[in-house]
Amino acid sequence: MENIIVRNDASAKKNNQVCCCHCSGTLVVRNGTYPRNHPVNNVEIRVQRYLCKTPECPWQSFSILPEFVLPVIRHVYGTLLSCHAMVKKGMPQAEIARKLGVERGIAKRLKLFCRKFMAWFVREKTITNWGTNPLGFWPDFTRDFSQSFYPDRWVK
Repeated sequence: MENIIVRNDASAKKNNQVCCCHCSGTLVVRNGTYPRNHPVNNVEIRVQRYLCKTPECPWQSFSILPEFVLPVIRHVYGTLLSCHAMVKKGMPQAEIARKLGVERGIAKRLKLFCRKFMAWFVREKTITNWGTNPLGFWPDFTRDFSQSFYPDRWVK
């Protein structure tokens, strides 16, 4: 398995300062990396972790995921959209599994998750700042996704 390190581009550091996704503080420092498997390719991605130094922040560390990786689940954004399109066409579960290159059990769970995800996505894109372009606002999109589908992982 290959290793890929996803780093912030040097020019991007000047333009887009990293801020905490929990308190929006800009007093952050890099705090190592952690491995994440690329869901499509057989490579390992190193995701940068950050430490928030803002005293009022309820969280201590966070990471900003690359634009194709969703938090918690092991599928990329494009896979969810593809699966939803196949479900809308009425494709059987076995064919969806074949086209996505996954087992039928995974395709079944993905199909169920896609129904919930698309209902949430259609509702949220009309009221949030990421609207129809979640890739343009990826940290905000992943935060909203995580808070909606995995609320127990957030500080109350």
